[in-house]
Parts: sequence; structure tokens; C-alpha cells
Amino acid sequence: MALRHHGHLCAFAAPIFWSISGVVIRSTEEVNEWQINFYRSGALAVFVLIVLLVRYRRGLWRTMRAAGLTAVVAGAFISVAYVGNIVALMHTTVANAMLLMAVAPLVAAVTARVFLGERLTRAVLAGIALAALGIAIIVGGGVTRGGLYGDVIALTTVMFLGFYAVALRRKPGVDMVPAVLYSGLFAAAVGGLVTLATGTGFAAPARDIAMCVFLGVVQIGIGGILFAIAARTVPAAQLTLYALLEPVLQPLWTWLGVGEVPAGATFIGGAIILLAVLLQAGDRAGAGERAKR
Repeated sequence: MALRHHGHLCAFAAPIFWSISGVVIRSTEEVNEWQINFYRSGALAVFVLIVLLVRYRRGLWRTMRAAGLTAVVAGAFISVAYVGNIVALMHTTVANAMLLMAVAPLVAAVTARVFLGERLTRAVLAGIALAALGIAIIVGGGVTRGGLYGDVIALTTVMFLGFYAVALRRKPGVDMVPAVLYSGLFAAAVGGLVTLATGTGFAAPARDIAMCVFLGVVQIGIGGILFAIAARTVPAAQLTLYALLEPVLQPLWTWLGVGEVPAGATFIGGAIILLAVLLQAGDRAGAGERAKR
């Protein structure tokens, strides 16, 4: 019981760290999305490797082997989300990009039903319908502001977040923090390759690079480790439900930090999506519990 309570606390804390990305990215001056991904993800990989070395020392390789291919796949899923998140933030409002995250619990619930045998209840199905309506409203608001491309990227990003939560749950008794390490390596490789391919190079103001490193260590580093720890005891749908603290807080920090006021459609669509999530949260039949086969 204590371990489960600890997992819920970690799941609650993780999105608080994630939610700072928008205001920090909006405060950078010259770095593009691929440079941000390279520096942020590189810092993430170094930070998580240090954490694992301090925690396991000579047992690191054993821990990596225990996480196995599942951690590699999970890392690939969330690295897509990392990269997509930055690209989306460069092409749509923070509020649009983050509030689209509210569909992630629904993606996780459906995927967990297929691959983990977790129950898909009527409340979840109703939530999917409500979330679809909310997304349509948010994207519609973004089109008038020229953010359709960013909205589509953001939607793809949150789908992979749902896949990531399910992948972590494949081995609930194993420390899956190595997945966070792999995610940093994958995302840094993509960011570096695209940066080289586009010819923009890696040169950037020291202040911008420092902010990217801060994001790698604090935002997705600490947040990602907490989320992976939580996955040991918290079901996939609940994990992504907790993640909705990020889209709730992101527009607030960005509004207070850089004065970006969300569109009215974002508030309306976000409220509908949150209603869908509350419907799931109130479903005590347990969308995240294993169905009896």
C-alpha cells in the first residue's frame, strides 16, 4: 500500500516538472526546435545516466538488461513525444499543444485494453467521444491563428505518450528508468541529425543552450524519472490522467511568464476534454485494472 501511495505521489509530481517547458522555450532567443531537441535530450541522457550510476553502481548493466527491449521501445515512443512537443510548440500556441495532451489517457486506455488486458469501460468510451469533440474545437480555434500544423504534431505527440505509458506497464515490477535514458539518446540523435542536415549547425547563444540543459535535467529529466517510477504501481490510464496536470499548468505559466493569452476555443475545448478525463477518474470499475481472462 505504501509503495502504491508513493507511486501516485510520483505520478502527481511528474507533470508539474513537465509543465515548465512552454514558458522556458518561449523565453529562448535564437535556437530552433531541432537545436532545442539536441541540447535538451543530450542533457537528459547524461543526467539520467548519472542518476542510474549513483543508484546502481556496478549493478547498472543488470538493471539495463532487466528493463530489456521493452525499455528501448518505450524510450523510442517517448522520444517521438519529446521531439514532437518542441516542434508543436514552435508552430502553435502552448495552450493548444498542451491541452491536446488530454487525449493521452484515452489512447492509453484503449492500447492497454488491447495489449495488457486492462478493461475498457463505458466511461472510457464516453470519454473518447467527449475528447474528440474537445480536440475538434481546439484545432478549429488554432486554424484561425495559423496553427493547424502544430496542432496535428501535438496530437501525434500525445498519442505516443499514451503508447509510452502502456509500454512502461509491460514490466510493472522492473525499474524502467533506463527507458528515460534511451529516450534522451534517441531524441538527441534525431535533433542532431536534422540540425546537420538542414545546415543550421549547433552554434547558439550560451543563454539558450543553458535553458535547454535546464529543460533536459529538470523538466524531462526529473519529471521523466518520477513518471517511470510511478509506472511500477500506477496503471497506464491513471498515469496519463495524472499527466493532465501539465496541460492545465502550461498555459498558466506561459500566460504569467510571457503574456501568451490562450484562445477562447482552447479554453472551451480544454474544458470538454477535462470533463472526459473526470468521467474516467470517476469510473471506479477500474479502467486501469486487469480484466479477468
